[in-house]
Amino acid sequence: MSGDPTTPGRRRAARDGDDTSQPAWARVSRYDRRAQVVAVDRLTETGTVKITFEVIDGRPFVFSPGHWVGVEEDVPGLGLRHSPYCIFSPPGDIRLFDILIRVFSEGPLAHHLASLRPGDPIRFRGPAGRSMLPKEPDTDLILLATGVGISPFRSLCCHLLAGGDTRTIKLYWGLRLPEDICLLDELDALATRHRNFTYHISLSQPPHGWSHLRGRVTESVPPLLDKLGGKRFFLAGNGAMIEEMEMALSSLGVDRTFIHMERFFNIRHRPDPATMQAIVGRFVAHDLPAGLTNLDDLDLIFPLERDVHGRRAGPPRD
Repeated sequence: MSGDPTTPGRRRAARDGDDTSQPAWARVSRYDRRAQVVAVDRLTETGTVKITFEVIDGRPFVFSPGHWVGVEEDVPGLGLRHSPYCIFSPPGDIRLFDILIRVFSEGPLAHHLASLRPGDPIRFRGPAGRSMLPKEPDTDLILLATGVGISPFRSLCCHLLAGGDTRTIKLYWGLRLPEDICLLDELDALATRHRNFTYHISLSQPPHGWSHLRGRVTESVPPLLDKLGGKRFFLAGNGAMIEEMEMALSSLGVDRTFIHMERFFNIRHRPDPATMQAIVGRFVAHDLPAGLTNLDDLDLIFPLERDVHGRRAGPPRD
């Protein structure tokens, strides 16, 4: 994108739907939709940022929990960068949507997005993806997220609970440090208003005196699941956690169609049998007929399915 992205002229052109200042490639890009920044909220000192956008291209913006948008920006000094982001906000407002990003040293696009100001335009495509809305009206939901993988779950929980859904919904959120914790007021409010919703935070590097869940979610959550039947499992965030939990649940008899996955990174992670033996050994639930019994054969049984999941389980990486 040419020129200063914060100039009033570009903002007016974007709002008016006639951004002729853009080069030809931008006007024919797959990222042909437009929105502008409404607010940038820094939720933690460790880099978690919520950005609110308003759709300004006059086209419908209809989505379901689990859908994503792809954002493309010309990052100064680096050129075009694009990435998909799961929508953080619940469906409802046809013009506004939120995304949750983590700003880190190897993420130039995240740095760029976090630096935007209200009124700055962006180009995006979508929404697209697979809906997380469960088809069954009575299955309990077990949600495991790491980091900003909580994004689609916040959308899902808010949508279901606002609609009067009474099934049991349990959210387990894995973070590294206490400084990574955010959204507590909102999660507490959901739990107070809806007795069927609970959440737990697990820290992989907890401080002395931390009285809540400790360790990665693959360590802290399995002992808490007394039953696996009658539940639908949703996994989002770190691909390593997702691959390990999916294999563990499958080995314990959970039908893989009841496991929904959204990999944000580490999409090609391949857990070793010793790691899998340790994770499976932490589960206390044995109410389903076992699936895979010999975890030493993981690489023989799952390689094709793992590759397929790596391509389709999360937002596509462009």
